Amino acid sequence: MTMRQIAADLADALPRRPIAVRPPQTVGPVALLGVLALLIGALAGLLWWLGSDLVRDWRMGDAAAASDVRVEEARCRSRFIVLQFCNVTLTEDGTAAAKRTLWYVFIGDAGSERVASLRSRSDPALLSTDLGQEKLLSRSATLALAIALLALCIGAALRVAQQGYHNLRAFRGLSGQRLTPVVVEIERHNYLPPRRRLWAYLYDGGGTHGRAFIELPARDRPLFTDATEKHALALRGAAGGTPLLLDAKLTCLDLTEAEKAAFYARCRKALGLRDEVGPA
Repeated sequence: MTMRQIAADLADALPRRPIAVRPPQTVGPVALLGVLALLIGALAGLLWWLGSDLVRDWRMGDAAAASDVRVEEARCRSRFIVLQFCNVTLTEDGTAAAKRTLWYVFIGDAGSERVASLRSRSDPALLSTDLGQEKLLSRSATLALAIALLALCIGAALRVAQQGYHNLRAFRGLSGQRLTPVVVEIERHNYLPPRRRLWAYLYDGGGTHGRAFIELPARDRPLFTDATEKHALALRGAAGGTPLLLDAKLTCLDLTEAEKAAFYARCRKALGLRDEVGPA
């Protein structure tokens, strides 16, 4: 039986009275705020960690060897084959100031030569190393790439939140409409802490393909229409629009137990795949 035939057989499976719809959440606000806080914190931490040393090195256009500054430690570690993490510890002679550690992150080879300290001629307070100056462009490009990646992740999180709230408004608008079951395609389902799962699905929006998603408790599942669990039932209002993925327990619908039992019986007859259709 095709997906269209299944939908046709279930067209009048729900009561004809107005049905209140209680849609599940599409984006958990706590989880979203946690992700955004983590990403923004990572961006701020990255700028604090690498940004000040990079800005200082760009200001040292007239650097010269600093004979009164010792390089006590210079160490580089390779990550992901091409990415280098280097830390250089400098100590000025004749000063009680604490040691200064410079951090360099760049793409490429760090080389094997001994690292030498440098001081700006125009501003003696500015210290650097020949390694930092040599890798200045690569350091800048690496930091810019990392910032762009984090900004892209922040933008994607905000885009998901926007789409989720748009879907939620559409789902709430289903209350009081004449609801009709339709078949949608499950695109993916991802685990979300704590103990929730995001179900993304595709639907036919009248000649165009739309995408929507909801969050359900990890133990709850959609009402699948086939054994492969690639398709499931959703509810669309008389005005069309975004359909709401139907959970197997029908918790999103204001139905009596008798109405739920009648709907499950119609599903068993239309699907012909399971001895029992309903909540596990």
